[in-house]
Amino acid sequence: MRKIQFPKIPRMGFTLLEILVAIMILAIGILAVSQMTVLGMRTSVVINQQMYARDVLNRYFEIIQNLPATDSLLQWVQSTGLDDTVSYDHIAIENTTGGVYRVIWNVLDGSPDPRFKTVRIHIFWAQNRRGLHSPDIIKVY
Repeated sequence: MRKIQFPKIPRMGFTLLEILVAIMILAIGILAVSQMTVLGMRTSVVINQQMYARDVLNRYFEIIQNLPATDSLLQWVQSTGLDDTVSYDHIAIENTTGGVYRVIWNVLDGSPDPRFKTVRIHIFWAQNRRGLHSPDIIKVY
């Protein structure tokens, strides 16, 4: 008996295993991209928060810098030092499009020299107790 040989037909298409591997690789790639998107959005929020805080800081920096050294806003009240954010000397609340910020500043007389007064401004985002910026201003009496 003679065996009939059929011509070999090349296989077209993919096996189920190949399709599953391709789907898994695609899913891992999409997951990585989505995580990067979420991280980018969080970073954008923090950058906007910093930008608005810097704007508030600049505004108060200019206000305090233009005050005479004898003004009541430049008088020591109760703080224990420039870094005291609990018993501060002065406070203001700023409501901006970027959120609500708490601005406090402390005054230290006679620092770094008896003729000078140092003012440190602290900016806090109302929803976060951690300070955003804390620069110093030195005023001459």
